[in-house]
Amino acid sequence: MSIFEKIQSWLAPLRSEPDADPAELAAPASLRHSGSIADIIAEVRQQNDANALATDMGHYSGYVREAALERAHALRAPALLPAIVDRLNDWVPEVRVRAQALVLDWLPALDADTALRLLGAVQNLRDARRSDHVSWLGKVERIVVTCVGASRIVEGVANPDIAVARTCFRLLEEHGLADPATRVRVGLAHGTDIVLVRKAAEALVLLDGHERAAMGRLALRSHFGIVRAIALRRLLADEVEGAEALAIDMLADPHGWVRLVASTFLERRGIDSASLYAARLTAPGSSNTVLRACLMGLAETGKRTHLDLIRRMTTHASARVRVNAFAAWLHLAPEERDDIARRVLADGARRVRNLVMSTHRTHGAFVPVDDALAVLREHGDVELMLRYAEHEPWRWLQLILELEPASHADAGLRAHLREQLIGWIDSARRSSTPPTPAQRALFAEPGAQAAARSSMASPSGSTAARARGRAACPA
Repeated sequence: MSIFEKIQSWLAPLRSEPDADPAELAAPASLRHSGSIADIIAEVRQQNDANALATDMGHYSGYVREAALERAHALRAPALLPAIVDRLNDWVPEVRVRAQALVLDWLPALDADTALRLLGAVQNLRDARRSDHVSWLGKVERIVVTCVGASRIVEGVANPDIAVARTCFRLLEEHGLADPATRVRVGLAHGTDIVLVRKAAEALVLLDGHERAAMGRLALRSHFGIVRAIALRRLLADEVEGAEALAIDMLADPHGWVRLVASTFLERRGIDSASLYAARLTAPGSSNTVLRACLMGLAETGKRTHLDLIRRMTTHASARVRVNAFAAWLHLAPEERDDIARRVLADGARRVRNLVMSTHRTHGAFVPVDDALAVLREHGDVELMLRYAEHEPWRWLQLILELEPASHADAGLRAHLREQLIGWIDSARRSSTPPTPAQRALFAEPGAQAAARSSMASPSGSTAARARGRAACPA
């Protein structure tokens, strides 16, 4: 089924009821035929079922929603809290005010975990536009701080619910509930939320002496590169004991910002970071991760002194290392891009060969399409052959027809060529380049035309129809 047909099927049920009233469609099914709003409100005021009452809070009538909130106040069922929170930014002011009052009234009686979850859930109101919730949120926070206590809020920074963890960390900062060292420690310990961990690292500046050095080294163990960079900058600025050795060690970090901080520090001290990178690349026992980082670091220095070493690394056993070696070579010697592109194409690993698209698109490398296709055909890399041929629309069509016979025994290739032909139709409409005389002659041959008809055949309809559907409803 085409995209167009799918959309048609999705729309069909909606079109079957053209006269349905939007308000009626929005109303819960249980209330749609319950009579007047006054009757519904009377039912709501007697409602004892929490699930039904939660549904009533989503009724299309603001009067019913307000009545449901009044009934919730009488029932005081904690299960209703999520539905009440949903009404805090209601489009009717009276409903918003009622929901806000309800939360403030219930909050002191909630257990600590529930109170913290609620506080995390309402933080999105800071960005709400229907009303300014800042004053109300301040009241909620003060109640939570008083009722929950500092120790539970400190523990809350470790909560797996990110909204709760961030809120607890902010409470520690804004209400002074813990000393800076504790805030940094618990923030770094969260580990999985980059926003929170980064805030903790940025708070290193609030610490002094030994405490800052200890917490800074703790932050260096974070799996977030930007956090390691912040910590390293702080430690090197303080010139902690062993600062040079630390900077040299961090040169091999996978994250570019960390390498930049380390190399900048070393260069200011007259230490050539490029030589250090080269030494690490030739050192026995360096892991592939270190080799990749050092190759990129060497490229980032902008120094061409070790280009021969980088070229040798393009023959390394690891495809990932070769990718970084080719990238470093291209960065330092862009004038050699054509030669680099040819060597990339000849590589035995698809991961490496895929770089050719970047060398062509971003750096302007040029390898004639026929030359590139000849190399890729030796690898059997049909996917990259088709991607590369897209640069020349008529050569692209020629390749599709050349590959068509092989698709008779390969259903996957057959489906792929059909999609390629659809893409070619779209591309050809925008192209102003005519086919060469040789290509015209080729396309006129009976065999080529038979291959085109075979490629266009589709079990679910013609290629032309699918192409029209795609043009009308782009994905």
